[in-house]
Amino acid sequence: TTTAITTTTTTTTSFSLDFRVLLTGTPIQNNLTELYSLLSFVQPSLFPVDQTEDFTNTYNQYSLCIYLSPASDLQRVLQPFLLRRVKAEVAADLPVKTEILMYHGLSALQKRYYKAILMKDPYAFGNEQGNKTRLLNILMQLRKCVDHPYLFDGVEPEPFEMGEHLIQASGKLCLLDSMLAYLHQGGHHILLFSQMTRMLDILQDYMEYRGYSYERLDGSVRGEERNLAIKNFSSKDVFVFLLSTKAGGVGMNLTAADTVIFIDSDFNPQNDLQAAARCHRIGQTRAVKVIRLLGRDTVEEIVYSRAVSKLRLTNTVIEEGRFSLLNHTHSAAAAAGLQLSEILKFGVDKLLSSEESSIQAVNLGLILGQSRDGEWLTDEAPTQTKDLPTEEEEEEESEGQSEKRKALTETDLKEREEAAAKRTRLQEDKRRRLQENKHRKKMAWWESNGYRSLCLPSVESEEEEEEEEDETDDLSVTSTDSEHSAISYVLGDVTHPYANQDDAIIVHCVDDSGRWGRGGLFTALENRSDEPRKQYELAGKMKDLKLGSVLLFPVDDKQSRLDGQDQVALIVAQHRARDNSLSGIHLSALEEGLQKIYRVAKTNKAGVHLPRIGHSTRGFNWYGTERLIRKHLASRGVHTSMYPFYSCTNPNTPPCILSTPVLTLTPPHVSFLLLY
Repeated sequence: TTTAITTTTTTTTSFSLDFRVLLTGTPIQNNLTELYSLLSFVQPSLFPVDQTEDFTNTYNQYSLCIYLSPASDLQRVLQPFLLRRVKAEVAADLPVKTEILMYHGLSALQKRYYKAILMKDPYAFGNEQGNKTRLLNILMQLRKCVDHPYLFDGVEPEPFEMGEHLIQASGKLCLLDSMLAYLHQGGHHILLFSQMTRMLDILQDYMEYRGYSYERLDGSVRGEERNLAIKNFSSKDVFVFLLSTKAGGVGMNLTAADTVIFIDSDFNPQNDLQAAARCHRIGQTRAVKVIRLLGRDTVEEIVYSRAVSKLRLTNTVIEEGRFSLLNHTHSAAAAAGLQLSEILKFGVDKLLSSEESSIQAVNLGLILGQSRDGEWLTDEAPTQTKDLPTEEEEEEESEGQSEKRKALTETDLKEREEAAAKRTRLQEDKRRRLQENKHRKKMAWWESNGYRSLCLPSVESEEEEEEEEDETDDLSVTSTDSEHSAISYVLGDVTHPYANQDDAIIVHCVDDSGRWGRGGLFTALENRSDEPRKQYELAGKMKDLKLGSVLLFPVDDKQSRLDGQDQVALIVAQHRARDNSLSGIHLSALEEGLQKIYRVAKTNKAGVHLPRIGHSTRGFNWYGTERLIRKHLASRGVHTSMYPFYSCTNPNTPPCILSTPVLTLTPPHVSFLLLY
């Protein structure tokens, strides 16, 4: 809240009221101006807007003078207008809350990206005021890097598969992985908060990979789903509740949890306090741990320090009557006064002194404390803050551990290896059972809706696949390929393929959203048959679309040939995100789809007819796509035709075959030049 002449200020001050009441959880957050703004609204005659500067200057000067005691003066000013109630006053029997800071290192991948982000725009650090927007963008990119490098497009290796790489790529996730294993064994229930919904996506993949039960709630979740997620977490044995700090930080009672973990911190500390209050509130019967993960020597440290400074300002002004932290020597207070460019460079020298990973194992039992029967033991004082051991303590502990390791016998080592292997098998079995259970539920859902999947099956026979690969290796996909491995270019309408008396498979690439497109080949296919749109949207509704899937169905309902049957194969090769952004064509998904189409075409002796895949798509790798088409179709004996440009010709008009090139395929626009 500020005294700036905003729409809110103008509207509220225009009301003709005899009595005014303000309800707020943050009477002051950044500076005294905010407090004066509230006082000005409550009693404008005593606190006129034009005296804001005088008020703030007066009390700031008080705080800098050791001979003046502004506390009594402040209380005298605020007492008639301020009624403050904190949780400890209204719920004296509330269980203890312990706050813990846990620092973590960065992986080598994170360090490379952290350095690259800082080096990408060095000129932004020259002019603080003129480049504020650019500096804020750099700050956001650094925070993403500390969370997980896979938040950047193109970093996660393709094909996108679950594996340990998801955990090892991020120091934060490595620490979280160890922590969740410890908490799961102890029978705890967790609220896991993050500022970024894309980070929640990664955490959701991690939960699936580890086989942990979870619910999720962010701003995209609708009312009914929100209530169901809360009900499931409160009534069922759900281990983790994934929440975005803003969407999941207010209006919910989640006392079923006893542990709160903040993946990253909010600039506004009140948001984090509200989020933690979802479980540490009236009705809670167990002690609560609030754990905050911070990347050591990164911008996360300074963001948290600024948040601490803001909270301290609130406490000193409202509770103690002190109005400035300028004379405070604590590093957090000093951090609050740093320029944005200095914040971005905080800890860089130490962080990047080594390019190797700085991730370390920690003793979670020592840091988090002990628990019994799913409840934290309350030997510790409330709001205690713990840190990782110092370097000296780590060295001592490391020496002690090395001595213990030396004492282990071969039998002990063998038992440990067997125990580790057993844990791995149990995790794999649990994950497999969860996947099987999920598949059974999906099949039951399909059956109840009378749905039958039209997706082609995956390649099952490894032996047959190896034989086919040997055949492909014999057919060299180079500039000396023979005619039997070439692609025919056809000038015509791909929705009415030139196939003589043979069966034809018309190929089109779609995304995984289940929303049919408009224009181009989408409209042409819809004019040819009602089936493409119908089957695609139905598959989307039944969650039957994933990258690499191929929907195959006949399209002779409106128009048909006397000889031969036409079918459409829709390859799911693009991903559409929640914000409606569309990825490029994933070559791995396209290759998987072409392999499936080859099997059907070979079995039915059908030709494959394709448009210019990726036409007009910026940055699309056409030559890589052409090689895939030749490798999996043309070079393996499947007659393959390419229709470079969509042309809505009369179905009865015979198409024009441009050429059957013997050399490496010429780009379509060159082929057309040759015709002229």
